[in-house]
Amino acid sequence: MKKSQNFQEKNKKMIFFAVGILILIIAAVIAVFMWKNHAEEQEKIEKGIAYLESLETKDLAEIKGQIKQIHAKYTLELAESDENAVWLGFEDAAILGDSRAVGFAYYEFLPEERVYAESGANVTAVSDHIESLKALNPGQVYLCYGLNDVKSGLWPEPEAYAQECANQIQALLDNLAGCDVYLNSILPVSDAVVGQHESYSRIGEYNEAMKAMCEEKGYHFIDNSSLVSEHSDMFQPDGLHMMSEFYKYWAANMLAGVE
Repeated sequence: MKKSQNFQEKNKKMIFFAVGILILIIAAVIAVFMWKNHAEEQEKIEKGIAYLESLETKDLAEIKGQIKQIHAKYTLELAESDENAVWLGFEDAAILGDSRAVGFAYYEFLPEERVYAESGANVTAVSDHIESLKALNPGQVYLCYGLNDVKSGLWPEPEAYAQECANQIQALLDNLAGCDVYLNSILPVSDAVVGQHESYSRIGEYNEAMKAMCEEKGYHFIDNSSLVSEHSDMFQPDGLHMMSEFYKYWAANMLAGVE
């Protein structure tokens, strides 16, 4: 009997010892896990502090520029990854323009009531739509003119045309409270038709004048030049208009310019 009791006592001691070891192991694991998490959190905090300290050496314009680049990159990628998200960005917008802009409604990317575009129109047509725009009350208006304008001869000098664009933008701002107006650069024509009219080779000059005007007056300018170069295979056979596949890229580039 005494031997049996001794055996049981030894078993109890072994069990307590084993439980004790197990508790120590669990405690050690928890301690290591907590230390690791603390170390990771500390590393994140230190990185955050370092980043904030690095911002102190940069001016606001540089920071805004970096944010704008990130925003533009993300928005342009949407044209490939989520086209619907691109068009959702125009739910509170209106597009004004010529036959090139007609495609936004013609291909049913946007509802007709948000696209004020006609074949042959030039930028002076903006004033004709102000009353309709008041009723629509858009948050953003995108101007997509230029090809007919440079060809018309009404503005033989790029600076004169840029001033006309400024007049139309100001008219919109005066009549549409809280609306942001974005002036698109003139889409170039394909290389195959540049020689068909002398004005086509000067589109770049007009775009430079429009951009300079916007910078001077604080207006929004959207540069589409590199966009067309990247998708030069998307011209219609006439070399002036764009295929339907181009519009999602054009739209994404507009959104990338929104501040």
